[in-house]
Amino acid sequence: MAVSRETVLFYEPEGGAQGALLKSILVRMGVRIKNVSSEAVGQTIGYLLGRKGFDARENPEAPALDEPVLVMDGFTDKRLEILLREMKKSGISVPYKAIVTETNLGWLFHQLYDELSEEHKAMQGGK
Repeated sequence: MAVSRETVLFYEPEGGAQGALLKSILVRMGVRIKNVSSEAVGQTIGYLLGRKGFDARENPEAPALDEPVLVMDGFTDKRLEILLREMKKSGISVPYKAIVTETNLGWLFHQLYDELSEEHKAMQGGK
């Protein structure tokens, strides 16, 4: 049986101490990290993860994203719980987090960001 390798797509608008700390946690956990550049936010989640059937888009639209985004793939509930606990313990806050699903694999990275942004606003009372 093939083992699913945990992978995160991580976008950070500007490098910072929080991102470095998060990456150190992921490395300790043995999670593969794929940094998403501002030029790559116009690509699909499936392509960024290297999934079969998802090709690079030529001249992808690349709007500026304001917040860090963490997209997690291949995590069991227990491993996800460990990651979130370690982030909290280290004072790392990434409000835009998502789990990869069959539905969002075909979404552009910035579309997922937009969806997360809307959900975040709704949870904050529309602020």
